[in-house]
Amino acid sequence: MQLPKISIVLLALLLAAMAIVPIVSAEENSNEANIVGVTVPAPESVDISELKARPPQLSEEAFILTDPVTFLTFWNNKLKWGLSQQQIEDSVKKMEAGDLKKYWDESEKYYEINNPEEFSRDLQRGLGITSEQAAVFVKAQKEQTRLDYLNYQVSSQSAISTLQKSSMVLTASPSTQSAPSATGYLYTALVFTDFQIPGEEGVWRDSHKDDAWYDAWMGTNHIKNQADSRAGVESSVGMYSVTVSGQNTGDNSNAWGPSGWMERAAQNLGYADSNSDGRYTDDMARAIKIYADADSVILMFVTHDVTRSYAVGPDQGYADKAAIGYWWLGSDSAVHFATQFHYEHEALHLYGALDEYAGSSTCNGVSILAVDPMQQFYTNTNHVSCGSGSTTSVMRDLGETVISLSTKRFIGWGDHDNDGTLDPFDSSP
Repeated sequence: MQLPKISIVLLALLLAAMAIVPIVSAEENSNEANIVGVTVPAPESVDISELKARPPQLSEEAFILTDPVTFLTFWNNKLKWGLSQQQIEDSVKKMEAGDLKKYWDESEKYYEINNPEEFSRDLQRGLGITSEQAAVFVKAQKEQTRLDYLNYQVSSQSAISTLQKSSMVLTASPSTQSAPSATGYLYTALVFTDFQIPGEEGVWRDSHKDDAWYDAWMGTNHIKNQADSRAGVESSVGMYSVTVSGQNTGDNSNAWGPSGWMERAAQNLGYADSNSDGRYTDDMARAIKIYADADSVILMFVTHDVTRSYAVGPDQGYADKAAIGYWWLGSDSAVHFATQFHYEHEALHLYGALDEYAGSSTCNGVSILAVDPMQQFYTNTNHVSCGSGSTTSVMRDLGETVISLSTKRFIGWGDHDNDGTLDPFDSSP
């Protein structure tokens, strides 16, 4: 049977449309909010005013103790308090029945320390250390947290490290990345990821999702609030929840590679490999960009475990993506929360920024994360090794939110020829 010519044209258009959007099986009459057609759910939104009305948020100084004996043994050795192991164990038993009780979270089964100064005074009484020793402890513990974070980051970021060590000259155009610059409407898709083999922390809980959502919202707002007015920055955060097979593999190709769990997560959410490139995250990012009418889309996979946070290099497909662990571990066995700083830091990587602390990147290094023309015009001028000209920033200091001039240039807020037009919008920058 031959179809009328107009029917053939309409059918061809329909098939072409299906080829560029992710399709999964779903009930035809589904009324669920969708991102394309009736098959892929749209990211959820949240009433941010409700999250903002919650109790005060955790600071970078907050930490969790699950084993006070191990924690205090570390500090006894480091600060030379001169206590025996038996003294530490006996003191902890007394403190657990006394001062430590106020830090105990019965639902979470850990001690949550939000005020290190107050905690140091409890240690002074419980361990018998002096007030001077307690004051030294507070300062040393904060410094240890800072160093641990930097070391934690340096030894991670395998995808970026592989790019840095590669002899390949990477030249990226804006069309190769879902978040080429921090200009226009920036959309962050939080993907709360559970694993069929979860870590000892268990699966995501709603209260923890709310906390992570708030931090992501605050972190992305730090970017928007510092943007050059010419960049026209607006931002939104949406949420997906997904479960993937296996367990969290950390920062390696089993996470971000073509067969990694990030790709499985996108597939499990309903996205198809419509362009047959072996990946699903690119289809996900493109579909969200169309759905949200966004200029940039980043996929931020958030895991409910004690793991590293890292950004994925641009050689790993079109989608700009990162992973953030809900907690991270200090060398003293204290567990620290990922906070808004971490979300801002990783998002800026995806827009093109380099780290600015010792052990990662270098002074005057070219950004392998940025796209042209920013990649060819600018170098890392705020790295700590650049000397007196460098300043504290979100890319080099734990807990900072300030975006340096060097980072601003990498992410598209520079004007190389000083003609009043930002580089991403300038036909002759």
